[in-house]
Amino acid sequence: MRGLFFIVCFFSFLTGYSQAVIRFEQKVHDFGNIKEIDGTVSYDFIFVNDGKAPILIKNVESSCGCTSPEWSRQPVLPGKKGFVKATFDPKDRPSHFDKTITVYSNAQPAVVELKIKGNVEARTRTVLDDYPYELPSGLRLPVDHISLMKVKKGEVKQMAIGVYNNSGKKQKVTFVGLPAHIKMQIEPEEVDIKGLASLNVSYNAGMHGEYGLNEETVTLLVDGKKYPTRLSVFVEEDFEKTDRATAPQIQAEKKYYNFGTVSADQSARFVYKLTNTGKSVLKIHRVYANDKRLRMGNYAKEVQPGATVELPVETVKGAEQGKLSGLISVITNCPSSPETSLRFYGEIK
Repeated sequence: MRGLFFIVCFFSFLTGYSQAVIRFEQKVHDFGNIKEIDGTVSYDFIFVNDGKAPILIKNVESSCGCTSPEWSRQPVLPGKKGFVKATFDPKDRPSHFDKTITVYSNAQPAVVELKIKGNVEARTRTVLDDYPYELPSGLRLPVDHISLMKVKKGEVKQMAIGVYNNSGKKQKVTFVGLPAHIKMQIEPEEVDIKGLASLNVSYNAGMHGEYGLNEETVTLLVDGKKYPTRLSVFVEEDFEKTDRATAPQIQAEKKYYNFGTVSADQSARFVYKLTNTGKSVLKIHRVYANDKRLRMGNYAKEVQPGATVELPVETVKGAEQGKLSGLISVITNCPSSPETSLRFYGEIK
């Protein structure tokens, strides 16, 4: 028995001795004030391998598409330095920014979060800058679709969105086939050439809408021609009367899983474990992914205090090949984190 104990300790020692250790010289970089007209800015986060084994950077992800990361592709030997380069594009992004770059490696710690921040000084804007997204009708919106942002379950969300007529002719705008929970009108109904109008939208979350992101298609009738347009709204629970001291709390054992590379005729699978560390029942309203190549297995909809629920996630067999950066949204009645995001990423070949 003593011999077995010695062997276990010996191998534990070897494992710890050969571990790669990643240490960044700094984890936050402030660009200060930058000008939008000057274009992209970059910064190299330098890291040192303080361990006894080579470091291999597996992947680097940014919190938004405006940040493009690069990194050391070759193994970084003990005592040597590597880099993660963050490039930020300030185009159409005036004001303060604070972005996260997440680094995944074989080292300890396995996941490191870096941050870049700063302030973008806006260039002189034109009306086309303010309405950058043009619909097939020639009408332009400030966003790429009609977004009502967040609404509490049971409430009616009303919002006005500006519209600019860039079609070169006066346009009459009405709507057809709207469902009962959506009301829309535009003022004025006839929009002059290069004229502005207000698109008024109302969404009744008491009549329709699941918790989390809801996407629908509404049809604009512009000079008698139909133009289907995307509309979205995020429905969340009303926590105004919730006692946060006794509320449920959700805690994920692991939020990130890299399945590496898998062939299209196979499935990559991982089971996330979610624990209710609060004092009342945790209700899982909904779970969905941003990629159709991901599928969720069965899971308990209610989790007692102190209990853990398993959430299986896998890739669909026969899925389209290419990189997969899956974001799984878990919508619950936890007031401090009503939407918990889990990441499931890799490549299907």
